[in-house]
Amino acid sequence: MSRITPRALAAVFAAAAFGCLIPVSAMHLGDEMKWGDGPPTLPKGAKAAVLQGDPGKAGPFVMRLHAQSGYKVPPHMHSMMENVTVIKGTLMLGMGDKLDEKAAKAHHAGDFVAIPAKTNHYAIMKGDTIVQIHGEGPFDITYVNPDDDPMKGKK
Repeated sequence: MSRITPRALAAVFAAAAFGCLIPVSAMHLGDEMKWGDGPPTLPKGAKAAVLQGDPGKAGPFVMRLHAQSGYKVPPHMHSMMENVTVIKGTLMLGMGDKLDEKAAKAHHAGDFVAIPAKTNHYAIMKGDTIVQIHGEGPFDITYVNPDDDPMKGKK
């Protein structure tokens, strides 16, 4: 049996007051979000929540990634543009073929970054960090160094 929380009801009324209609399937309240293990294409240690769509299929998607301080995603690229919003913590983001912590730029809660398709980049989490990623699927990842790919030998 589903239940409507006061917070969910307030969100619906707020959306109606601003003249927009939010499909219930796209409404996710922070404390009710369902987190699971991150995708197998990312290094172990992250949690993920898909908010809308299916990142593995063609079409729009929105997902969040939650990782602890020190979590790193080695240099990689995606075939489609990647849009990232920092929700919590600090995302250190660098561009290029080698992970260089000193060259990475700090992005804090509220910051947004759009990374063009086929642009090599890397990420390092500082503190307990949550980022929201949205774009057009399928969401893929190609590592600069094939040895960094957690799926190596599993494909």
